[in-house]
Amino acid sequence: MNARLILGFGVLLALSGCATQPGECDAGNRDAGLFTKMNCDAGGGYSEQIRQNELALAKSQQENALFHQVYENIAAQQAVSRTDLLGQQKSQAALNQSLNQLLGSLKARSGNRAQVQQQIAGLEQQLQAARAKPASSADPALVAARQQELKTLQKKVNQLQFSLGYE
Repeated sequence: MNARLILGFGVLLALSGCATQPGECDAGNRDAGLFTKMNCDAGGGYSEQIRQNELALAKSQQENALFHQVYENIAAQQAVSRTDLLGQQKSQAALNQSLNQLLGSLKARSGNRAQVQQQIAGLEQQLQAARAKPASSADPALVAARQQELKTLQKKVNQLQFSLGYE
C-alpha cells in the first residue's frame, strides 16, 4: 500500500513537470524542480529562450552599429564644415540618412517607452530644423553655429544611446 502511494506520488511529480509551457521556462529560476527543468530542456523551452535572447542581442548590435555610424557621420560633417558647400551637403545627406535609419529602428523597437519616444521626437525636430536652414561655408559665424548644432546633436544622440542602455 505504501509502495502504491509512493509510486502514485512519483507519477504525479513526473506529470507535473510535463505540464510546463515553453514560455514558462527560465534558466535563471533556481526554484524550479527537477522535472520542470528536465521538461524545459527536453521540450525546447530553454533553447527558445536562448534563441529569443540571441535575436534581441543581434537587434541591439545592429542599433549599436547605427549609433556608431551616426557618430562617424557627425564627426565627418564636423571635419568638413570648413570645406566647400558641396562637401557639407554630401555629409549632411549621409548624416540625415543614418539618423533616419536609427530613429526608424528605435521607434519600432521602443514602443511605449515615453522617455525614449520624447528623445526621438526631439532629435527629429532638430533634424527637420537643420534641413530647413541653408548651408553656407563662406560665413564664419554660420560655420561656428553649424559646429554648435552638431555638438548639440551629438549630445542628444549620446543621451538617447545611454537611455537605451547602449555603450
